[in-house]
Amino acid sequence: GKGTVAGLLKDSLNLPHISTGDIFRKNIKEGTELGKIAIKYADEGKLVPDEVTNSMVKNRLNEEVCKNGFILDGYPRNIAQAEELDRILNEKNEKVDLVVNLSTPTEEIIERTYGKYENKKFSSIDREKSWNYFEDISSNIINIFFRSNSKY
Repeated sequence: GKGTVAGLLKDSLNLPHISTGDIFRKNIKEGTELGKIAIKYADEGKLVPDEVTNSMVKNRLNEEVCKNGFILDGYPRNIAQAEELDRILNEKNEKVDLVVNLSTPTEEIIERTYGKYENKKFSSIDREKSWNYFEDISSNIINIFFRSNSKY
């Protein structure tokens, strides 16, 4: 999966692998204000708002270890996050250099995704709607960075 590929790139490029999951766990463990907000949403079974996620990512990208580059894993996940990443990087006079778009058969992704929710029933229509939404969002995110003269 994407985490495995990010780990391989991290080792070969000697760049930090930045996973939003790791960022959330670190902020929650350390009891930061952002971590407290994130855990509140998670405890309610809700998605953490983009503003919180964006702030955590921005803080991480401003760390010294990221000054020569980084590999993002799990971010951005939507258009608003992609646009915020673009703003964050513009503030630092940086840009996305490369987007790696992993291609996995649709059925495998659906099985992996819905396999996490074994106790819930999803119809094939629900799965198809979810997949179509994911494909649309992914294409739009990639286009944002493509327009920014990034390598793709």
